[in-house]
Amino acid sequence: MKSNIIKQFSPAKLNLYLSVIGRRKDGYHNLESMMTFCDYGDQIKIKKAKNFSLKIDGDFGNTSLIKNNIIFKTVNEIEKRINQKIILDIKLTKNLPISSGMGGGSSNAANLLKCIINLYDIKFKEKELNDLLLSLGADVPFCYYSRTGVVSGIGEIIRFTKKIPEYYVLLVNPLVEISTKLIFNSINIEKNKKEEINEDNLISFLRSKKNDLEVSAIIQCNQIKSILKTLKNTNSLLTRMTGSGATCFSLFKDKKDLNEADKIVDNLYPKFWKKKTKILNQF
Repeated sequence: MKSNIIKQFSPAKLNLYLSVIGRRKDGYHNLESMMTFCDYGDQIKIKKAKNFSLKIDGDFGNTSLIKNNIIFKTVNEIEKRINQKIILDIKLTKNLPISSGMGGGSSNAANLLKCIINLYDIKFKEKELNDLLLSLGADVPFCYYSRTGVVSGIGEIIRFTKKIPEYYVLLVNPLVEISTKLIFNSINIEKNKKEEINEDNLISFLRSKKNDLEVSAIIQCNQIKSILKTLKNTNSLLTRMTGSGATCFSLFKDKKDLNEADKIVDNLYPKFWKKKTKILNQF
């Protein structure tokens, strides 16, 4: 018998690199990004109810998040497609900072959709599902299919890669919310050509790439520059900003190096949010 209560992990995503390929006629941007997940994130719990309710708790949960939350959009888009009311008691535990470049909202939407499909036994055709995912946001398809891969276009094209090493990760966020819209409005687009991922020499390949949104994000939040400089002076394999910021991360091969970097960050930025975790290829 199917359980009436479903719990779902909603992990943070990382952009290992992010290239802006160009601006489209519709105003959106074509991107190319190698993306993966962290073994840390939000938690979703749903059950059928007589009246719809959404409760948000956790380190970054507050009542102001309820208004215009992507949870409502997700439920509404599903209802339109199946012509049925979705009446749920939803509890969202927000462990990730808001507007932090880790795709928290996109991950929430994707993983709530998984829960609802399971609970209501919904059968979407492939194209219908993919159209629904993209309508919810550019990162939602990747978060739904939940495997390391290279994402391109406006998020609708995903090429899954083989599993990458599950390095230790240090996440650091200055607790400044970044406006993605402002970043894309101000970005200077360089000529980027699509390249084949060198999966056999991944770190060297990633070091040759960058996050094209970094410069514009630093204009909004100068602390990003300081965090990146600090992390690059640790024994990290790779240091980068993820998404549109302001979260920065470093990858480490050894737990000792991770812990040493964590102490350095803690001493320099005691009021910043930080988290030690690992790469999560698939969930």
